[in-house]
Amino acid sequence: MNITKRTQTEKLTDALLADRNRGNATHHNIVSCWSCGHTFKYKGRRGDLNGNFCSMRCQQWFDDGNPPITEQRRTAHGFEIKCAACSKDFESKGLRCCSDNCERRYVERQRNLEIMAEVGIEPAAKKRCAAPDCTNTIPKWRNGRRVSSTTRFCSDRCSRRAKLAA
Repeated sequence: MNITKRTQTEKLTDALLADRNRGNATHHNIVSCWSCGHTFKYKGRRGDLNGNFCSMRCQQWFDDGNPPITEQRRTAHGFEIKCAACSKDFESKGLRCCSDNCERRYVERQRNLEIMAEVGIEPAAKKRCAAPDCTNTIPKWRNGRRVSSTTRFCSDRCSRRAKLAA
């Protein structure tokens, strides 16, 4: 009786080859959430949840007009985004404003815009920053003083960046 003993390495090699030859029988469609970027198994539409989002919270965030993941920088505890009221960068865990005061200002502004739309008044267009790659608007007031109408940049940083580019 000639019994050959197989080593553990040979058994492992045979198991790996068999697994490779078996193919990918359990294929999962793994996609990234359009809001937060987390990966999840795509299951199609499920009720109100669109298949492009991992949760209703992410879908609501996106539907409210907040920026998609390509416009956000991921941080240790959330995302770095611009505050909806003051446009300052802050670390968000799902909030659109950096503080309670900014949230109140944002909600009040939205109410005012709705009232203006009902009456037929259109808000005045805001002047945009002239710096390359800047999408900010030039504020009307800065440090309690009215900003000059000849101001071309939203900040000193944008002004310096434009001078370097020229």
